[in-house]
Amino acid sequence: MNIKEMLGKTAREVPQKTAIVLGSQRVTYQQLDEASNRVANALIELGMKKGDHAAILMSYSPEWLINYFGVVKAGGKTVILNSMLRAPELSSLLRDSDSKILITEKSFSQMLSSVLPTLPLLKHVMEVDNDSYQKMLASSSAISPTVDIEDDDETAIIYTSGVLGKQKGVVHTHTSLMAAVFTVAPGLEQKREDICIGMIPFFYLLGLAVVALIPFYKGSTVVILPRFTPRNLLETVEQEKATMLVGVPAMFNALAMLDDETLKRYDLSSLRLAFTAGAKASAHLMKALEEKFGLTLCEAYGTTEAIGTTFGGIRNRKLGTAGKPVEEIKIVDNNGKEVPQGEIGEIIARSPQVMKGYYKEPELTAQVLKDGWFHTGDLVRMDEDGYIEYIEKKSFIIVTSAGVKIPPTEVEDVLLKHPSVAEAAYVGVLDEHKGQIPTLFVVPKEGQDITAKEIRNFCRQSLANYKLPHKIEFVDSIPKTGSGKIDRRQLKETK
Repeated sequence: MNIKEMLGKTAREVPQKTAIVLGSQRVTYQQLDEASNRVANALIELGMKKGDHAAILMSYSPEWLINYFGVVKAGGKTVILNSMLRAPELSSLLRDSDSKILITEKSFSQMLSSVLPTLPLLKHVMEVDNDSYQKMLASSSAISPTVDIEDDDETAIIYTSGVLGKQKGVVHTHTSLMAAVFTVAPGLEQKREDICIGMIPFFYLLGLAVVALIPFYKGSTVVILPRFTPRNLLETVEQEKATMLVGVPAMFNALAMLDDETLKRYDLSSLRLAFTAGAKASAHLMKALEEKFGLTLCEAYGTTEAIGTTFGGIRNRKLGTAGKPVEEIKIVDNNGKEVPQGEIGEIIARSPQVMKGYYKEPELTAQVLKDGWFHTGDLVRMDEDGYIEYIEKKSFIIVTSAGVKIPPTEVEDVLLKHPSVAEAAYVGVLDEHKGQIPTLFVVPKEGQDITAKEIRNFCRQSLANYKLPHKIEFVDSIPKTGSGKIDRRQLKETK
């Protein structure tokens, strides 16, 4: 089944079911199907051919999904762009991706004004909140176009800095995206009655696959939460009677720290499940989340290049791990030799969920895809029961001047158990004379006083001396990437 067939099947089975919610806006499956058909036919009328590249630069909204499915149905490749990027970054990616069409909104027009004249391949720019776009759709057919789409056709280019630290276009096929859907959906026991609040934008693969494709495959309802705050989330759960939450650990950490008095103000009894990925979750805080919200937490590990490599489903999970492998994996040392169970090594994966390659980058592709195995650059450990614990990216392991290696999450997990600590990030801050200085950044809870000495003493109770921070910085907030992960690259360069 390809993505076009998947949406069409669900729309035929439950046409009047609500597919997407954003505030007061409601879109049924029939409306989603017909509106995306209109987009597809309009694109074909503009001259779009099968395999042409159409970029999407839009806010987190139902219109994003309508236009995404429109490009898919027209047989195009969606170039999925991060809406938080700046003009020079967008210029580079639009040029690299060979996009012929850009689907965007008026809010981006000023930023794009300096970019568009430099892109000779870009033939059409469509603003979805423009009158001309609306007129074009109104005159377009709502019947699905007859474009021959094969499961192995390339369908998406998603840019990530991922394994190699520079922006690259990850090419996925219908097969690789749908394989992830078929793998994860059963473990969530997702049903048509589920109402899923998505806190992850669709330009991240976690958002596209788990917030959109899995619910649409199952015929569930997706509730878009454009801006996460604990209050926004609690109000939306109560209002929509949500059953599922999809977010990253930083969001669930904030929810786990809410006091009981706050939670009592809301009816959260509809919740049954939370799904997290994108960074390592704290077992301590996730246990608190489950107890306070009366739900089950499921965690997965994957990358943009290899979706859903490990997964802990409702009946097969262990807090503090990212579940068990759902792809063929190995855990290897620097020489490519498998490490004994219980030891740390790099996880490599082979499955239909792995990308086809990096767009126009055969040499970079060859660095990470070897004999069919994708080399993630991520360090993990398999425990005695076969569960995978994510440790850290190879590049973020702290290496002291003595050559000792420290996985930062080990220290962060300890700190998050301190009653006065709201957030913590441990990185090797670069110093041209001393190399990496193990530096701990701490956000105290509001109204709490805490000293560096107290933190060191707290760490010393659980950690070896070589893991203790050389320097402690108190900050108001920890910088995050757009996907909610700690921005370690930024912290490493802190002066």
